Amino acid sequence: MHRFLLTIALAASSFISLMAQTTEMEQDMFEAMRDGDKAVIVAVHAGTDSREAQQTLDRFNMRLRQAYPNYDFREAWTSKAVNKQVANPDALFSQLQKEGYTHVLVQTSELIDCTDMQYLRYVVDNNKGKFKQIRLGEPLLKDVQDYEEVVKTTVTAYGKPKEVNVLVCNGSENVTTDAQYTMLEYTLQDKDSKSWFVGTVDGYPSLDSLIKRLKQQKLKKVNLIPFMFAADQQAVTDRMREWAQSLQKAGYKVTTEMHDLGELDEILNLFEKHIRHAEKYRTLSAKELKLLVR
Repeated sequence: MHRFLLTIALAASSFISLMAQTTEMEQDMFEAMRDGDKAVIVAVHAGTDSREAQQTLDRFNMRLRQAYPNYDFREAWTSKAVNKQVANPDALFSQLQKEGYTHVLVQTSELIDCTDMQYLRYVVDNNKGKFKQIRLGEPLLKDVQDYEEVVKTTVTAYGKPKEVNVLVCNGSENVTTDAQYTMLEYTLQDKDSKSWFVGTVDGYPSLDSLIKRLKQQKLKKVNLIPFMFAADQQAVTDRMREWAQSLQKAGYKVTTEMHDLGELDEILNLFEKHIRHAEKYRTLSAKELKLLVR
């Protein structure tokens, strides 16, 4: 299963890189603005009820505001549980149209191309007719270079020498989604971080799978690291406690690192790279792609 997911991850990464070369054209979305046009930057988050997590999201929002100080800023959440407080993307785009905005640049805080990200792509595409330009920046892990940079940053910031370090991810029941976590583990170990592993809460690689793989290590100390951009500290603490208990029963001494990826400037730099790419490059329409094939 692990090899199968890795094969999917590597193939998907190569496919995305190839498609990016043929489905985009360089066109700065703001250079074409005319008198009367209005532009806005939109940050889209999964959403949270946690004060600590919101502080991390506020850092993300501030980074976008600083990157585009001459444009307005809005925020939307995809979670149905919390978006009563802040507009969901579809409702926000309708409101922006009513307010006369013509250029909308959107950036997600998602780590991978998950279900919420796919939903956001659909909403952005469905609202293209409302604006002269609406574009969407990619999640944190988009291409091989992103994986390599995230691995370098994470190992430097949170790794403990002479211990097994485990990134604990949310995961899902979607094979394509989980393959991205397998790609993350492969990149960790490919970069000589042999004592680094990835486990998912609700997907694959699972905790049971992780314990089986840890048996191949001589080290008996495990450092658990939540791989989340902005986590609910209480929820994460509860989950880490469950994992720690299982690992202790398996004979390991366990510590935890309670941090958010959103605390790291290097991670915010990657998100800013993605939104600036979306600003500079336009995705070709189906009609344009058809003409290229001819």
